[in-house]
Amino acid sequence: MTKKRISVIVIIPIILVSLFIIYFIYFSKPTALPADDELANQINEIFPEANVETIQETIYLDQEHVYVPFISSENNYGSSYWVWESRNWKPMKIDIGGEPTAWTINKEEPSSYIVWNIHPDDKVSYANLSMMRERDFQISHTEHHYSPSIHMKEQISLKEQPYGVLVFPEQWQALLTQENKLISSQNSRDINTSVFLDVRLHFGWTPFNENDDIIFPEESISNNGFINGNIETNFVEYVEEPQLEN
Repeated sequence: MTKKRISVIVIIPIILVSLFIIYFIYFSKPTALPADDELANQINEIFPEANVETIQETIYLDQEHVYVPFISSENNYGSSYWVWESRNWKPMKIDIGGEPTAWTINKEEPSSYIVWNIHPDDKVSYANLSMMRERDFQISHTEHHYSPSIHMKEQISLKEQPYGVLVFPEQWQALLTQENKLISSQNSRDINTSVFLDVRLHFGWTPFNENDDIIFPEESISNNGFINGNIETNFVEYVEEPQLEN
């Protein structure tokens, strides 16, 4: 038997085993999410400041992404973002505050959500969530491009429970897809325009009490959090509606 043939015989099993390991780690189906007490333990181990006492609910966005709102022993209403990765459930992001946050779980199609866990002491009865694009005019080489301002709004109720998930409405998804395509197109021709295009699309939220007055949700806003891996979230800015551009 020649050395070349021996090498081939040895290499083939190694390749097959490697392919099996890659498939087993990266493409196997997710297992069940751990029990609530285990979720709390994992969060507290990774980010002790969260000090989770109660898991309110586990909300599946798809098979591999779960939003888990929680209450801490200090009575903070927080958020955790769980992703199935390398055959394990991992809390990719932990926020001590529960103000709304946009979470994109699939950039290709885009599949996006807004999640929240508002503190009851803020007495928010309902809130308007907004997707906004600023008016813009650009000149790139010989091309002129004008984009009108856009303000799309969805109302959510917080009377029954303080937490929840909003799937991006169809119009929001369409605008996000349009912006991503425009950014990709501009990137291929003029790299200097991409950053500006990326920041002109943003999100806002306006909370109201039961008397329809705009209020500031002091207990729900916190800058304290922890990133534990690769995750794409976007800040949802508190805005008073008179400041919004029509």
